Amino acid sequence: MMINLKKIAVILPVLILSSIILRVYYFHQYQLSNTSRFAALIFTVLLFYVWVIISTLRRRQDSFFDFLVQSSYFVYIFSVLTLTGYFILFNHVSGHGWWQKVLERVNNKEHVNLTPFVFMKGRHPFNFEVVGNFVMLLPLGIYLPLLYKKIKGFFSVTFVAMMVSVSIELMQLATNTRVTDIDDVILNTAGASLGFILYFIIYTGVVKPMTLNVANSY
Repeated sequence: MMINLKKIAVILPVLILSSIILRVYYFHQYQLSNTSRFAALIFTVLLFYVWVIISTLRRRQDSFFDFLVQSSYFVYIFSVLTLTGYFILFNHVSGHGWWQKVLERVNNKEHVNLTPFVFMKGRHPFNFEVVGNFVMLLPLGIYLPLLYKKIKGFFSVTFVAMMVSVSIELMQLATNTRVTDIDDVILNTAGASLGFILYFIIYTGVVKPMTLNVANSY
């Protein structure tokens, strides 16, 4: 019973947050549209919830730190998905001629940039868009080594973050919600790499010595 309550507590924050945001920004709008669009939204939301539930069931919550990391991770992922257009993805993909529209955008370079480091031209390094893309996946560089045993090294974290960023850009290309930009991938990946470096510094400098001291005291 206590284990079930712990798992419910982990999921509860993202359930509350997502239900409020999805209702305000999506459900009312989509209920007024055709049935297929609303069904696509429901499918997208359920897919996210299934991932959250399965992830929670597979993990242990032995301490408050475990609860805090897992719960905040789900809130963070939901925030990133909302920001990058995930919850309208299946609606756009199910539409007629979406692939042709994607090809047209790529060919015409409409909201598409495949030339690296264009963001350096005419933009201040602390431009809101530059900083936002850099910071967006920075927490991911911390969460990955905390939550996934097989993703512990700098290169593995950087690679996974790059794949996540590429997936986000492809999703935005399909939905045409924002500019699909190779520079976003560079910034996202660099931010996640910095996140891992911060994790490594804190873990090796604070957490690991503290753990060893506790173990040696017994």
